[in-house]
Amino acid sequence: MPGRPYLYHYVKSFSRSLNLSREISRKELHEAGFEISSKPTAWEQFGVNADTLALATSVPLSASKTYVHVIATSNTESSAKHWAAELMKSINESKLVLID
Repeated sequence: MPGRPYLYHYVKSFSRSLNLSREISRKELHEAGFEISSKPTAWEQFGVNADTLALATSVPLSASKTYVHVIATSNTESSAKHWAAELMKSINESKLVLID
């Protein structure tokens, strides 16, 4: 019998554009080894790995401020907890910039 699903999430507002926030989320999911299933232009970037589904949603608050919500769910508590925290930490610490 599979375990119950666990869900962990983190939220933060960043002083960066929607496009930059979205690209950072996508890059961090990829670098963490998640298979990304969302379109690059979507507000929601989601991916899966062996046991976790992760979702990073970027919502514009203004032209230069974005609300980011990271959610991770898994049948194992440790995976969901780890990936939610790790992805938000990576998004928060990212030095990525967009070059026009």
